[in-house]
Order: sequence, then C-alpha cells, then structure tokens
Amino acid sequence: MSIVSNTGPLIALAKVDHLDLLNKLFGQVYIPTVVHRELLSKFGLEGVRLERALNSFVIIRPLAEIQPDVRVMTRYLDIGERDAIALASELNLPLVIDDRLGRLAAQRLNIPITGVVSVLIRAKLENLIPSLREILEQMRDKRYWLSDGLIAQALQLSGE
Repeated sequence: MSIVSNTGPLIALAKVDHLDLLNKLFGQVYIPTVVHRELLSKFGLEGVRLERALNSFVIIRPLAEIQPDVRVMTRYLDIGERDAIALASELNLPLVIDDRLGRLAAQRLNIPITGVVSVLIRAKLENLIPSLREILEQMRDKRYWLSDGLIAQALQLSGE
C-alpha cells in the first residue's frame, strides 16, 4: 500500500540513511510539488539520499485542487503540510507527518496518519532494523527533535 509524506519524516530518515524503510513498508511514497521543492534545499549525504529516493520510489504528484474542507482545516499550517494533507485526501492514502498541528488537521479530515517513529517501530517489529534505540539516538544527534517520553514509549512498543 502506498503512502503520502510530508517533508519532515523524509528528512529525518535521510539523516540516518533509512529512507529505504518507506519503500520496504509502503512501496511508493507520494509527495506534493511543494514538498519536493523543500527537499531540494538539502545537500551533502542527506541530499544524495533524498535524490536517490526521488529517483526510485518517491513520486512527485501535483495536486488537482485543494478541497474546501481541506483548505479550512489547514489554513494555519505551512504550505508543505497543507499540500501533503491535501494530497493524502485526494489520493485517499495514509499520511506520514510528525508536526502536531498537521497531525491534528489530518485526523479531523479522517486521514489515517503515522509518524516517523511509528514507521521505525513497524520496521523493528518486521525485523527490517536491528535496533530502534540506535536509530532514534542518531536522529537526535542529527537534530531531529524527539521527546524523551516518545522515545521511551517507542522502545517499549518495539520490545527494546
């Protein structure tokens, strides 16, 4: 089953060289044009990893039109979050998003959501990664914000 992603989870997984998990778990990953533009600002290893994913399993999909209910629910979000939510709604697909307000808006629109930590938990449970703790620590080291409570809960859910 395919999925739509916002910018943050893609960057987080690129930072720790685990973008391939999205492909293994979901197949194709759709992103709106504005998310693609945000990803183009990344450079170094992170940029190379993102480009590799864009050439493989991440598909850039322009929006047909933002529906009025989506426009209302996302009016206070940044354009990347708004368009990712709109694309998930348009394609009737789940959304990978970490931003709290974006998650809330998607939930109110009845869009199934997941976050990067949930993706990693699933990868651990499916034996695609040996250590969730190690990846979460790497993400934090690379300045992707994760609360202590979220990490503790993730480790418990994954059996670590």
